[in-house]
Amino acid sequence: MPIKLFNNSVSLTAEELQKRRRIVDSAIHTHTIENITLHSDTLLTLERYAEGDYSLDEFNIIMDTVERIILDDMQITITEEPQVEETIISSNFNSPSPYNYIYPRSWVLKNKHGIKDNQVLGAVSGHHVVKAILNLHCEPLPERFDSSYLKYLHKRLFENTFEWAGNTRDVTFTFADGTAAIMPTMKKLNSNNSFLTSERIPKELKNIDKILAEHDNLKGLSRQDFVHKATGIFTFLNHIHPFRDGNGRAQRMFFEKLAEAAGHQLDFSVITAERMVVSSMVSITDTGNIGDIRAIGHMLEDISNPENVYVLKEFMNSMNDIERKNAQKKIILTPNKDEIYTGIYENDSPNSILLKTDRDYIAKPLYMIFKKDYFSPEQLKTLKVGNQFSFTVPIKENVKDLENLLIPKERLAFLTEEQIVERITNHHDVQSKREEINFYAKRVYRKLKKFNAKIEMISQNTQFGLELVKQITNSPESISKLAGKKILGIGNSKHEIAKQNIYILVQKIDEYVNTVKRVKSVILGEYLIEQQRLATVVEMPSKEIQNIFNLPKDMQKEALKSSPSLHEELNNFIKKIRCRLTLKEYKLLRDANYKELAESVGISENRAKQIKEIFTQSKILQNSLKQVRFGNAQTMNMVS
Repeated sequence: MPIKLFNNSVSLTAEELQKRRRIVDSAIHTHTIENITLHSDTLLTLERYAEGDYSLDEFNIIMDTVERIILDDMQITITEEPQVEETIISSNFNSPSPYNYIYPRSWVLKNKHGIKDNQVLGAVSGHHVVKAILNLHCEPLPERFDSSYLKYLHKRLFENTFEWAGNTRDVTFTFADGTAAIMPTMKKLNSNNSFLTSERIPKELKNIDKILAEHDNLKGLSRQDFVHKATGIFTFLNHIHPFRDGNGRAQRMFFEKLAEAAGHQLDFSVITAERMVVSSMVSITDTGNIGDIRAIGHMLEDISNPENVYVLKEFMNSMNDIERKNAQKKIILTPNKDEIYTGIYENDSPNSILLKTDRDYIAKPLYMIFKKDYFSPEQLKTLKVGNQFSFTVPIKENVKDLENLLIPKERLAFLTEEQIVERITNHHDVQSKREEINFYAKRVYRKLKKFNAKIEMISQNTQFGLELVKQITNSPESISKLAGKKILGIGNSKHEIAKQNIYILVQKIDEYVNTVKRVKSVILGEYLIEQQRLATVVEMPSKEIQNIFNLPKDMQKEALKSSPSLHEELNNFIKKIRCRLTLKEYKLLRDANYKELAESVGISENRAKQIKEIFTQSKILQNSLKQVRFGNAQTMNMVS
């Protein structure tokens, strides 16, 4: 049920609202990764906070109220046996014991609410965690990033759920009920990959502290160098798995703050649950050692690169709720630059396509998202779901060239002989002449099968038509018997009519031959014009023109008046857009029908929007200059 305690929305800038949205999405998704479903009232409150309806203090008050509602609302029993994040390996039942983390005869972790149902516990704990995440993002960054800060984050995230929040599993923890718990060994559910044994945790956490201290918390590094360093630390911390539960959420929060302090941004909301699980699993071997870290490195590259984040989000946001839910079961990622990928075309979004492929370091199919702007128009137009294709992601320098193209070149293949014949045959003028031939042929010949076969060959070779004219003129029955009958050398009326119509039939065939020649010439000429139109590349306007777009109107006019070459460039740009688009496409552009325009031209919808924006700016500027010139001309006439 919605909670409404405050009426006025908070005054926030677009940048502040964007940041709120990113943090809220991340807070929700960190639970999606853990397969935890948040309560509907929790989600509603988060959404209203993201939209700027509440201040942080108001948000906290409402979340406390919602917590009480959730606890009243979710006192239900799930009969299905629940599963927890990790499976206990230790069989030591003596106190302290790993089994003391859970309620007797249950797999539910002991908690401050006495909840003995994992689904309910997930919703309640998730409510506390998302509230803590939003508050933590409003806190100043720590001076040092180390294991103490990691423990602090874990405590803040889970202090309202677990007594042992912030305590690592290597230290014996005594509950209020007097039982003591410790977790010597752990492994991932449904996996043979073991995390570090508890006696190694303090030493390895100190090693991470040392690495971060020696590298000044990864500050001053380029984004690529940050990703390189963070990959090793992220993998090793995942391998340590210092807490009994909540390692993933605490670790992601730690690295979000670490990146922020280093001048970068990590967005885990674009990582599917399956990708997070599999990346974690392949980074640890069955013997409990560090495995292949490439998947972790690729993940951190994707979530730190703004372009990759945008591509992943755009694709996810284009899905409906069911597709988005199913996507969490797939490993969805962006490709590496200058690598060849071969796979099956699965799906697309307004700006990207999805390729199902494989890689040697992961024994599961990968779903690569490629930007449509990397493909040529002819590639996008011919791709069909289920097609297999290979593609190489362009390197950075080539990407810049692609970004400078507003409308790329489309290579229109030459017509095959079969295509030419088909177009000739289907042309209205040719069909009309063929009907005239059929009319007289029925009068001349008794059977038309052989005659029709010869007529059909004219579309392929007009020279054959001329030879056919001669053949019928000289020996009409060499084609087929004439209509009617001859009795004692005298033809009946049908036979006489047939003889009378031979000359007209020959004329009609001759006209048909000439029509085929003319139509073929027209078809090839129009096709050549179409090839030339599609081969036209429309580049982005120069930087000078783009800068003029951002000036006030009066200054725009002055800038163009003082530079005739820029004015000429503007006019040529508008003319080139018009020449490159068909009349239908130009109407789609005017109507801002980006979907159909993108499909027709063979570009992304983002590119279609960009064309519309730049073309509109250009037209407005061109029209304002015409008005200035018209005004000047009137003034001159009045003076004269």
